[in-house]
Amino acid sequence: MGCLTAAEDTKLGALTTLIRRLHTDGYQPIVFCRFIQTAHHVGAHLRGALKRTEVEVVTGELAPEDRADRVRGLAATGADKRVLVATDCLSEGVNLQQDFQAVVHYDLAWNPTRHEQREGRVDRFGQPADVVRAVTLYGEDNGIDGIVLDVLLRKHEAISRDLGVSVPVPSQSDQVLAALVEGVLLRGRDTDQLTLDFEAAAQRSDLHAEWESTAAAEKVSRTRYAQRSIRDEDVIREVTAAREALGSPDDVAAFTRAALQECGAQVVTEDFGFTAHPEGLPVGMRDALGRPRAPVAFHRDLPAPRAAAVLNRTDSRVAAVARYVLDAALDPVAPGSALRAGRPARRCSVIHTAAVTAPTTALLTRFRFHLTLPGRDGPRVQIAEEARTLAFIGTPAEPHWLEPAEVDALLAARAAVNTPPDVARNMASAVLSRLDTLTPELERTASELADELREAHVRVRRAARGRHAGALGIAGLSVSPQLPVDVLGVYVYLPAAGAP
Repeated sequence: MGCLTAAEDTKLGALTTLIRRLHTDGYQPIVFCRFIQTAHHVGAHLRGALKRTEVEVVTGELAPEDRADRVRGLAATGADKRVLVATDCLSEGVNLQQDFQAVVHYDLAWNPTRHEQREGRVDRFGQPADVVRAVTLYGEDNGIDGIVLDVLLRKHEAISRDLGVSVPVPSQSDQVLAALVEGVLLRGRDTDQLTLDFEAAAQRSDLHAEWESTAAAEKVSRTRYAQRSIRDEDVIREVTAAREALGSPDDVAAFTRAALQECGAQVVTEDFGFTAHPEGLPVGMRDALGRPRAPVAFHRDLPAPRAAAVLNRTDSRVAAVARYVLDAALDPVAPGSALRAGRPARRCSVIHTAAVTAPTTALLTRFRFHLTLPGRDGPRVQIAEEARTLAFIGTPAEPHWLEPAEVDALLAARAAVNTPPDVARNMASAVLSRLDTLTPELERTASELADELREAHVRVRRAARGRHAGALGIAGLSVSPQLPVDVLGVYVYLPAAGAP
């Protein structure tokens, strides 16, 4: 059996022209092929045809770790022009958005959702490019491409456009299409005559009918469980509670900036957020950040350049800063007297401030709960934790507890004057020695929070199941506080001299 040369393969020539155009426009493409042999053939041709271009081929012949290594190696070359040729082994489970901005479907997949999976590796959160390109190559005179295009891809597009979501191809579609193409080929048709006869047309109609039926069922399901059945006020209540517990993005940014500054880093404000120069940081903090040699860029939001940090709770470097601050605060032998001793947080302090007119104490507390969640396979027990800041005016024996808004305002207070060490020790000791008198109030708060947590679970289950929520989803659901309440920090605020 003969094979086409590069000069005879017009599709390969069209791909080469397309790659050059994408590079000219500033795109680094991934070329997806259906077969391993095709990927190697395409890769070998592009290496010879594209000068000063790095080309890598990744197929299912490689172990998952080796595939990832090859992708990273191609990106690490830093080449202005690079091409990754791959089979569908990279269409799932690998994020490619940082280094590639275009997807070329060299072979049409027989399952249309495969095209979406390919493009989803590049067009996703974290993609720094404003525009992602997706190009499908197919032969107008190629009967097999025509079958895939007409029978599957265009029908998939039409159903997605009508319904607004992608509906998977019926489970037998791959087998139906394979039999369809095989039947045409085995009858000895010339490749120029690969058209659907009456029997093939009937199979195509059956496939489309089954697909439309699946789409109709999906539409009914979406109507039955539509989001409009959930009340807006329920959603707002839960979102507000989550934001209050987790903190806003501004809180994360303010904490990260303050922690780095208190540890000795030079922080420079930028349009995207800020950069932190690591030279003045203690060894522990530098280790937590990965021992950076250059300033670390912290961006307010995605997309962010490669190697930059993003100011959200899940970013590894933001988490590293928080972990270092916590560990340093809990370290019993860390130095605590030096102004910048690499210990930006304290578990106990005394502050003179103009923000209070009477002695006020803030408590950083941790509440733990046992959740018993009913299910079809029996109840499941989980642990929930929540940190809260409580505050009161007066002494622990006669406290006047502040409302949450007043506590938030208190946390923004700044010191007006330095507090002498002996005064700080005496005042802190007086409060710490009487903390046990606050136990009844802390336990009452723990019970209230447990009731609120149970009600939140009940609301979510009822909203999710609508009228179908029954005894199975609610009965047996319980939340119990685990006592005693942990007091993690005690902070005493004293009126500054001359305060109104």
